[in-house]
Parts: sequence; structure tokens; C-alpha cells
Amino acid sequence: MSRFKIISAIDVGSSKITTLVSQYFPDEDQINVLGVASEPARGIRKGQIVDIEEATESVTRSVEAAERMAGFSLKDVFVGITAPHISSLNSSGVVAVADPRKEITHEDVQRVIEGARAISLPSSSEIIHVIPRYFIVDGQEGILDPVGMTGVRLEVEANIVFASLPAIKNLTRCINDVGLNIVNIVYSGFAAGEVVLTETEKELGVILVDIGGSVTSLTIYNEGFPCFVRVLPVGANNVTNDLAIGLRLSLEDAEKLKNYLSATPEKEEEERKKRKKKTVEENDDIDLRKAGIVLEEKRKISRLSTVEGIIKPRLEEIFSLLKEEIKESGFGGATPAGVVITGGGAHVVGVKQACRDILGLPVRTGEPKAVAGLVDEIIDPAYSSALGLVRYAVKMGEVSQSSFSFGNLSQISEKINFGGFFKKIADIIKPLLP
Repeated sequence: MSRFKIISAIDVGSSKITTLVSQYFPDEDQINVLGVASEPARGIRKGQIVDIEEATESVTRSVEAAERMAGFSLKDVFVGITAPHISSLNSSGVVAVADPRKEITHEDVQRVIEGARAISLPSSSEIIHVIPRYFIVDGQEGILDPVGMTGVRLEVEANIVFASLPAIKNLTRCINDVGLNIVNIVYSGFAAGEVVLTETEKELGVILVDIGGSVTSLTIYNEGFPCFVRVLPVGANNVTNDLAIGLRLSLEDAEKLKNYLSATPEKEEEERKKRKKKTVEENDDIDLRKAGIVLEEKRKISRLSTVEGIIKPRLEEIFSLLKEEIKESGFGGATPAGVVITGGGAHVVGVKQACRDILGLPVRTGEPKAVAGLVDEIIDPAYSSALGLVRYAVKMGEVSQSSFSFGNLSQISEKINFGGFFKKIADIIKPLLP
């Protein structure tokens, strides 16, 4: 039996809180999902906690449901966040190699990364990520790992991601009040990129757009690493609000209508638009009963008017805002791999076409990959961040131990110095332990 580790993640989104429990098998580099649960993000507005009691209750319900499904009691978790207070900037650091007559060591790399962290930030901000993009050794650029090389001067170009310190503290308190220990807080855009982007796309340059309920995150990759991060306070819920106002529907019915329209195949929509002339027999009205909507008064709602007149303008506005951010980043011309759209908003009807029209780049939908287990429920762009947290934990070498009933035995067996007969027994048992 292969040994495995338990990795648990909580993705605190703007519209839902998702808890995911998984096994990671190092030998096969395989992730097996054991349990997943989502709850509405009550007490959270645009990715920030506004009512800590309600937020704690939402997290508790999500965690308990995932624990029941997985059969594990969680202890250590990775937490994903995305909110408008998250941003990034590029910074550089430079140090003299400790002993230029020898090779560059891990300590030298740590010192130069700390040098890149030395930036001027408001007292209300906290650095959550320092991503080295490349190193420079004695003027030689583009070095990914300088350890073992010989040089006198070591430099680094890094992307610094920072967030609101009060928001981080409130989130930490919320998770701790549930009785969980936070291993690491991760920007959800980085997490999603681990499961929806290919290494080729990252190397060429790609724009990852994660459309959530109330926020949309923008992450630009170039030469294999993220180089720009922004989070905008608009998302798929804005489309729902527009439908509610424009069609005089409740928010619940507007959400049902949006989901119903989004479930229509894109080819069908394209064919509908290509028809220049409509006959009298052609009916463009939406069957509200199929969408699960029951109205007191009989009303006709045109599909074409709804999509073209309400949904499309809002999507174009979102991508116009993203276009301004991409222009500001300076990396707009360095993304030949195009745009990858993920998140729950990736399903909204017409989103890919709106992206092509505004950004003028090739577009595809990003779905998570390379997982096993309960895949039927979560192989969906809406779960990209939650699954990505697990892959991110593996990549960073921060795999946590869960309170699995036999987990402590595995740790104890590694610490005890067995001898003779007991050592042989330990060698037989240890591969069977997680």
C-alpha cells in the first residue's frame, strides 16, 4: 500500500466557502479527493469578513460537511483568499555572496529574497507571498536556481503579493475559532493557476482570470512565474443583479435564469445570432418553467434581448476594467498564450466571446485536472481554487498532517530508534502507514 499524506484546504471565496479533504500519494504524485463541501459565504462581502460570527458559522458548516464525507477530523488547513485588498508589485534584492570562493548556498538565496521583501508598504498591509521570478549572478540574468553556482554578487527579481493586515487577522481568527490551525494563507489566483494552467502557458505568458461571485482576480504569468496580481470588486453576482433589475425578478429567480442561460451550448447561441431573418414561427422567448421560475403574472422574456442587452454589457465592462489593469502592468504584450478563464463566472453565457472582443486574445475555459476520487462533483472551474490549494501545498513542500487516526503512529515510528527485531517490524509496518 502506498504511503500518503492528508491535505485539507478551505477556499474562502466571495460567494461560497469550500472545504476540501484529499490524500496525496508522493510516489505516484497523485491527489485523491476524499471529501468536499461548499456553503454560502455568509458574513463575507467581496472576499472580506464583515461579520465574524456569521463567517465562523459558515466555515464550521463547510468543514463539518467535508469531514463527514471524508471520515476525517481536520486539524491543519491551507486557506485560500481573494479580495480587492490583495495586490502585488515587483521588487529586486541584491546581496554579496557570503564566501565568493565557494558556491552560492541556500542561505545566500534566503538573504537575497529577504532583501527583496524590504519594500515600503503601509502599516496596514502584510506580505503573504514572495515569488522569485529569476536570479542574477554577476550580471548573468535568467537563472532559476543559483544554488551551487559560483559568483560574487547575487540578485533576485521577485513578485511581492500583499494583503490587508486587519483582513488577514480576521480570517485567521475565524479559522482558529473553528478549531483549525492555518498552515499557510494562499492567494487563490496562484492556487487556481496550479491546476488550470499548463507549464507551456506559464512560460510563454498567459493571463488567468478567475471570476468569482463578487470579485474577479487577474494574475499574469510570464517566463514561468506570476508577475502581476490584481483583484477587482466585480463578479458574476453583478450579472445576477442586472438581470433582477432589468427583468423585475427576485435575486433567486435572476440567479436561476443566469444559470439556465449559461447551460445553453455556445454553438446554439452562435447559430441563433447568425440567423439574419426570423420567421414568425421562431420563438425567441425563454421557457421560464424550464429555468425553475414561476411568476404570478405571465410575462415573455426574450433570450436575445436578455443576453445581448443585459448580460453582454456587464461582461464587457468587467473585461474593460481588466484591460486597463493589464495595460498598467506592462505585460500586456507578453502573453501570447492568451487568456484562461476559471471560477464560477466562467460558465456565464457569452463570457468567452466578451473576453475575445475586449482583450483581443485567444480564450479558453480553465478546468482543474490531475485529480482522482470525487472528481465528478468538482471537475468544474468553480472548484479550481480549492483543488489548486492542494496542488500548491504539494509544490511548496508544505504538506500537512491531518488528525488521521494512524497519523501519529507514523510520526512516532520515524522518531523511535528501533533495533534488532523491532526494527524489522517497523520496516514492515511503516510503508503501510500514511
